Amino acid sequence: MTDLSMKSSAALALMATSSLLSACGEPAEVAPATYFSAEELATAASLRDAALEDSGTWEILEELVAVAPKRLAGSPGDKAARDWAVEKLESLGFDRVWVQEFKLRGWERISASATVIESEGIDLDITSLGKSVSTPVGGVTTQVVHFPTYDDLMAADDSDVAGKIVFISNRMERNIDGSGYGPANIARSRGHEVVARKGGLALLIRSIGTDSHDAPHTGAMSFGETGMSQPELDFAYEQAVSAPYGEKTVAAAAISNADSDVFEALFESGEDVTVALDIRNNDLGEITSYNIIGEITGSGRPDEVVITGGHIDAWDTGVGAMDDGMGVAITMNAASMIGELARRPARTIRYVAFGAEELGLLGAKAYAEEYADVDHVFGIESDFGIGKVWRLSPAVSIDAVPVLAEVAAILEPMGIGWDPEARGFPGPDLRPLVESQGLAGASLNGDGTFYFDLHHTAEDSLDKIKPSDLSFNTAAYAALLYMVAEYEGRFDTVVP
Repeated sequence: MTDLSMKSSAALALMATSSLLSACGEPAEVAPATYFSAEELATAASLRDAALEDSGTWEILEELVAVAPKRLAGSPGDKAARDWAVEKLESLGFDRVWVQEFKLRGWERISASATVIESEGIDLDITSLGKSVSTPVGGVTTQVVHFPTYDDLMAADDSDVAGKIVFISNRMERNIDGSGYGPANIARSRGHEVVARKGGLALLIRSIGTDSHDAPHTGAMSFGETGMSQPELDFAYEQAVSAPYGEKTVAAAAISNADSDVFEALFESGEDVTVALDIRNNDLGEITSYNIIGEITGSGRPDEVVITGGHIDAWDTGVGAMDDGMGVAITMNAASMIGELARRPARTIRYVAFGAEELGLLGAKAYAEEYADVDHVFGIESDFGIGKVWRLSPAVSIDAVPVLAEVAAILEPMGIGWDPEARGFPGPDLRPLVESQGLAGASLNGDGTFYFDLHHTAEDSLDKIKPSDLSFNTAAYAALLYMVAEYEGRFDTVVP
């Protein structure tokens, strides 16, 4: 056992208890730990227990989905979500609420169809990938060439691709932590550029999801090289979508996993496969989107900020209840409950409903640029998993890991695990702050076993979410946010 894990285990042993409520319903006395007083620990436990019984998170999510079910950046739903979030934060008692506007190139989905000419004209369930251009007027009808993986496409001779539609069939693996997403997702993010470079006419991919249903998964394509600055990425996108068709990008769509199975079987039969593909989308040019920000002012060190939130935009295929309406609601309610305490924590808790995450973390990047001078001490976002939080993992300096071990002890009666060796991450919308400021934070890992059955599909709807799971997760976020906002020290980490 390392020194680090020994420290963490000692903290857990000191703090662990089967219940922090006494028989009469009052918070039980909590033994002091190394980094927090008995009063602070009791307050965190009380917040946790109150949130477990609170229905506010479900009510917030219901409202958001009812008011703005379609929230793609720049859409009428985006504006409706902005207005709703401002009003909601004000009604929940946040001390200061404001809107940060930012510009981006907008995109709109119109239609997509794909028909297999062979096999009596099978119509495939498809949806455009985010930011895809349209096929030429009248669509594209040509032979399809199949590659099991993105790497196979990369290795192919240009002559095998030129003049054809490419189909990549790699299947995402199911894991509780969603670790199968990245390896599969490269087909969606980069495949279109490779097809264009090799002279192909369009790209079809197996949906990046773990399901077997008929709902295809959308998601944004990437433009430009890794490591480019945001202006460079913006320029790469503009150049790609304004170039002659097929020069820098091609139209791209995802096939549902159910239809991908059928489609793949056609190739395995050894027959040539021809598809008539027609994709219509709109490039909206420059548009405006929004980050909505609210603060619970700290009682002792208000200039030190703990940042939390989720992204309020969502793909137009579903209503974004899971991705990321529940993250917006969980962190909003957790912060508001802390704001209702008789004595607030020392640090300010800044809540952000980030805009345009789905189109490339654009709201997050705008936030990091405008608020570069803010002292962000700690950050955590809720944007993964449809079930209960199952693990806390740190993204702090080694010296600060034992502090989070004491947070973990408050969460332990809920059945939430603690893994000091696991690599946590504050969240996708906090990535620009991690990269620019070395933002410290943690992960409250939600159960993602079935998350990618629904992710970026029409199946992302309110009925898939359990109100009790929302209360559970709110309890975890409320306790953690309070404790890191109250802790006297720093959590400094290094840029990964």
